[in-house]
Amino acid sequence: MKLQSFKIPGILMASALALIGLVVFQLSWMRHSKNLAEEIFSQRVSMALCNAVENFSGGVLCGKSGCAAVCGPVETPIPPSADFTKDSAFKAELRHALNFYQINLDYDLQLTNESKCSNQNYQCMVSLPDQSGLSAYVNMSFPGKDEFVSGKMDFMVLATIAILLFTALVLLFANWSLMKQKRLLQTNVDFFNNMAHEFRTPLTNMGLAVNMLTKKHPELADNQYTGILKKENKRLMNEVERVLRLASLEKGDHALQKEKLPLKQILQASLDDMAMMAQEKQAQVHLEAVPDNLFILADRHHLVNVFRNLIDNALKYNQNKPDVHISVKTSGQYVVIQVNDNGIGIKPAQQQLIFEKFKRVCQGELHHQEGYGLGLAYVKRMVEMHGGSVKVESQENLGSRFQVSLPISNA
Repeated sequence: MKLQSFKIPGILMASALALIGLVVFQLSWMRHSKNLAEEIFSQRVSMALCNAVENFSGGVLCGKSGCAAVCGPVETPIPPSADFTKDSAFKAELRHALNFYQINLDYDLQLTNESKCSNQNYQCMVSLPDQSGLSAYVNMSFPGKDEFVSGKMDFMVLATIAILLFTALVLLFANWSLMKQKRLLQTNVDFFNNMAHEFRTPLTNMGLAVNMLTKKHPELADNQYTGILKKENKRLMNEVERVLRLASLEKGDHALQKEKLPLKQILQASLDDMAMMAQEKQAQVHLEAVPDNLFILADRHHLVNVFRNLIDNALKYNQNKPDVHISVKTSGQYVVIQVNDNGIGIKPAQQQLIFEKFKRVCQGELHHQEGYGLGLAYVKRMVEMHGGSVKVESQENLGSRFQVSLPISNA
């Protein structure tokens, strides 16, 4: 996994925003649930009050509007003898109705000509007993209503708190694990880079020693074992340099030295560097004609290495006589360089992995080829730093096509 893939501040921020969003959603949901509970309570109280009024004395209290919970002005004064709300029979009827609707609360009851429609008061228009044509309101209120409604939501509140705490703990653990993994990965990367740096000095000294030995003893210049020492020393030095270059790029310590260069010159330099290896493999490497006036803004050293890596892979991962074909075409403001080969190809599942560090194609016996899986990671990183892109098209046993897109320099 690449170090850049760990965007810890972004993950922490996203986790915090997700937790805040969840809290806001839960609070909104609880507020909505409380309003719904109050609405249900109000409906039950209204039905209980109206049922009690209807059932008391055979419904003689029902006014012209019926026994509905209605609001409206009543200007008629109420005679004290008409206050039936103190009647024990009415209170018993009302308690029976409240119990039916599962409301076991103390209440205040009042007969008045004043309308008090609100969320805290419930009323019903009635006809006054023995007062022909006169109407009034039965007003009912519950001092303990808020505690009653809140009590109905105790389980919901506890469940919400438990969910939020569990989610917060999961997010904290996930972020802690990511940070721990990042520290471990950083430690491994630093160790690997330091080790590669330390290898460079003894490898350089070994190369110098072999060169001095062949100069002092010319008869060893063509010796098989001396040749092996030189070849393996050079291979290890190349791998060490790749590691150090990637480490430098990832830390942002390396600035590209860009200049306006002809693309033809860069491609030809890559082919010249790989000429000896192509000869050893008895490979055919073809470069189509490239316009002399096609320029790109590039770091010569690194871009030459990009195409060297692509040609190197085309020669190495091949069970046949390598046939490499390089073509160039323009597409808008970009130039597209295609490197085609007749090698072993790449399985679809591996085509995106090959651009990651230390990932290599494993097919048949060719996974034992030299290298550590850094070449294509370097290619991708370097092409992107030049403002371009790289992709691969491949079929197993039918070869591969690497396509590099780079911006054309018009300056």
